[in-house]
Amino acid sequence: MTYLLLAIVGLGAGVLGGMLGIGGSVIMLPAMKWILDPPGGAPENIHQYQAAAMMVNFLLCLPSAWAHLKNHAVWPKVWSYVAASAFLAIVGGVLVSNLFDKDAARYLNWLVGVFFLYVLVQNLYRAFRPPKQEGLSRQEVEAFSPLRKCSVGVPMGFAAGLLGIGGGAVAVPLQQMVLKMPMRNAIATSAAVIASVSWLGALTKNLTLGAKGSIATSCLLVACLAPTAMVGAYVGGHLTHRLPLRLVRVLFAVLMAVSAATMFLK
Repeated sequence: MTYLLLAIVGLGAGVLGGMLGIGGSVIMLPAMKWILDPPGGAPENIHQYQAAAMMVNFLLCLPSAWAHLKNHAVWPKVWSYVAASAFLAIVGGVLVSNLFDKDAARYLNWLVGVFFLYVLVQNLYRAFRPPKQEGLSRQEVEAFSPLRKCSVGVPMGFAAGLLGIGGGAVAVPLQQMVLKMPMRNAIATSAAVIASVSWLGALTKNLTLGAKGSIATSCLLVACLAPTAMVGAYVGGHLTHRLPLRLVRVLFAVLMAVSAATMFLK
């Protein structure tokens, strides 16, 4: 039953992560706490769950990014700078995350919960904000300086390594605010960046687990989550270009409220 529940979690994480370009940790981390933590809670398990979720993020973003590429939605000259800067920052995020050891691990759980609240507010705001210009053209965005593009990748990579997430929940709104990109292209480019750099964060996290967990446990969790997550991500990547995003964002915001409560209370 535990394996079945994790497979269902993987499917949901894949669909929503692929649809919104944010990876699947926002679903997987709280779900693993509910399913796997003992009744009294175990804050220190967050490191093991992050290690597994980061591996799954890499795998689920491959089909999602491919779906976006087939829809010609990824902007390569934005992707290259964002990915390069995120690549460097993600290792630093993992190393800082590992400082939350033993009793301090509860604060890392709370930090993840705060991030989920940010995702909730962000999605509700974007669902109900007044209509405005969709964004700049591809040529206008690609003309921005490399530094401006890298200013999206650094916080994305650091947050991904620190919190064990894909980083898209940081990158998508930053691409819209800093680079003035249309939402669907920001989602697509974010998915491509996650597919490019998340493997490094996953590798670093798993190799530095030490007494906080084991690579064998990560692989077992990945075996339960990843197959359905990859199928869901491919479907979600296509749905981005077909479904009304307002409805998706509202439903996702409700889920984020539950996820945040899990990280604070479980």
